[in-house]
Amino acid sequence: MLWVLAALLIPVFVVLLLFFSAADDFWQIITFKIDLSRLFGDLIHVLVILLVGVVAELFVLFMLFTTLF
Repeated sequence: MLWVLAALLIPVFVVLLLFFSAADDFWQIITFKIDLSRLFGDLIHVLVILLVGVVAELFVLFMLFTTLF
């Protein structure tokens, strides 16, 4: 049950992290005040968050399948 709950909550947690990470940048894009170097720097942060989320989800799915079978 723990692995099923973790498998469902990891994507939600990653989306929340991405939302709070990009909220300030989204406002700066709308108001045309963003610097291009900051945009690429934040893109790297988004990719790292996605990578950590994917690795965590793969680990949880592996543990779920090994527990079930």
